Amino acid sequence: MTMKKLTMILLAAGTIAFGGFAAIAGTHHFSPEKRLYHMKKALNLSDAQVTQIKTIYTQNKSEFKADHDAMKAAAKGSDAKKAAFQKMRADRQAVKAQITPILTADQQTKWNAMMAKHEHGRRHDKDGDQAAPQAK
Repeated sequence: MTMKKLTMILLAAGTIAFGGFAAIAGTHHFSPEKRLYHMKKALNLSDAQVTQIKTIYTQNKSEFKADHDAMKAAAKGSDAKKAAFQKMRADRQAVKAQITPILTADQQTKWNAMMAKHEHGRRHDKDGDQAAPQAK
């Protein structure tokens, strides 16, 4: 596998798995258009699938913003930060549940593999703040 292809897959995994939620967590910010572009390339989405997923992102835009604002406003280690993180995760799962049925079985398999690789690489402390990766 070429480095460019691997980079694209990892980037797509991050954007798909966190599609907008990465911005909420304070890491990368991708517009819905960029998320969809990467998803389309990585999963070979049809135009109809792109339209459906874009609608889901649009419908959840205010929720994403509220989650982002709550995470940003809460003090590190506080109960508010923990609650905001849990709500963000629940919202992320709700969006995933809406997107999954749009994908074919093959696309779902690829998407789940990409998300698993991305999740495996992420480390969070119990507050939901990103912790430094631990040496192996």
